[in-house]
Formats: sequence, structure tokens, C-alpha cells
Amino acid sequence: MAPTEIVLVRHGETQSNLEQLLHGRTDVPLTPLGEWQAARVAQRVQEIGGASALYSSPLIRAHSTALRISQTIGLETILLADLMEYHFGDFEGFSLAEIQQAYPELFLRALDTSDTEFRFPNGESKHEFNVRVKSAFNQLVEEHSGERIVVVAHGGVIGSAVAQFTGGNPNDWAKYLVRNCSVTHLELNGDPVARLICWNDALHLDGEDALP
Repeated sequence: MAPTEIVLVRHGETQSNLEQLLHGRTDVPLTPLGEWQAARVAQRVQEIGGASALYSSPLIRAHSTALRISQTIGLETILLADLMEYHFGDFEGFSLAEIQQAYPELFLRALDTSDTEFRFPNGESKHEFNVRVKSAFNQLVEEHSGERIVVVAHGGVIGSAVAQFTGGNPNDWAKYLVRNCSVTHLELNGDPVARLICWNDALHLDGEDALP
């Protein structure tokens, strides 16, 4: 039976990324650099080739990145709500530094990798988030068995998916950080643990630091 491959792309840079703000569900556009990154990663996805479907989170930063890929490889973007980022609830727009200073107990719980039921007020729990992400990817794998698909999503979603498919802890966010418009490539061949073909690959972004 042919393996199923998932090419994971994180969206391009946003102003929230530059300011290190927790904008999970908040809709923020790409910066000019983010648009450049999206064009570069689109070329990278074209070089990988062989994709049968392109999925994206509906949030504009992911959708804009997926649009560049769509225009380059000729596949229509399918929006999937369950690919949206973790919901920080009332703390959307805060930075971790602000939370640490003003709400130290909340900060410690947020970083506790064993506290699966933690949620920011009016947000979603870590457990709910991970279940949502895994269910979304299980659905994609079932619908595209033996195919290669591209998924454009968010850092938290990609980290959760990779951790869960490779036997890691999806609550250990710091261990699974990925760059904007990096490529991560998973192969699922029926084994309990997926094969990680590449992780957080950003060679296609060489020269980014020299941009004005």
C-alpha cells in the first residue's frame, strides 16, 4: 500500500509574529516579507511536486500563503476550519512576556506540558486543540490515502500534528516550533509512528536576511 504524504507549510510572516503577540484566531495579514516568503515557498512546493490536493486554514495569513501556492501549482485551495490556530480566548493580542508579568500563575500553567486541560479564559483547552488537529489530519489521510497533499496552517497546528504522528508530546510547544513558510514533510505508511522526511526546512528562504 502506497504511503500518504503530507507537506506542511506554515504561513508567512505577520506583524503579530514580529511583535510576538498571541494572535491565534485573530485575522492578521502578511507583511511584505511574508508575501515574499509565500512566493518562495510556493516555488519549493512546486519543486517537491506530485500534490493531489491543497488545504488551508481559512485565516487570512494562511489563506494568502496558500493562494500563492495555488497559483504556482495549479490546485484549488480547500479551506478547512479545523486547521485554524489555537484559540487564546481573552488573551488574544497579549505577548507571553505580558502574561508572565501580569498573570504569573496563568503563565506557568500555559507552559506546563502535562496540564492538558489548561485553557485561556474563553479559549480552548490544550486537549480540545490537539483532538481537533488530529481529527482534521486523520480525515485528510483517510480521504487521500496513498496520495501527497499540501496543508498550509499555523505553527501550533503543525507542531501538534507532527508531535501526535511521531509519538511526541503535542503540548511541548517549544520543541516543535517552525519558521514562517518553512516546509515539514510527513510520510504515513501504516506504522504507528510516521516518518519525518524533513522538518522546519527553510533553505528556500535563503537571502531573506538581506532583504530591505
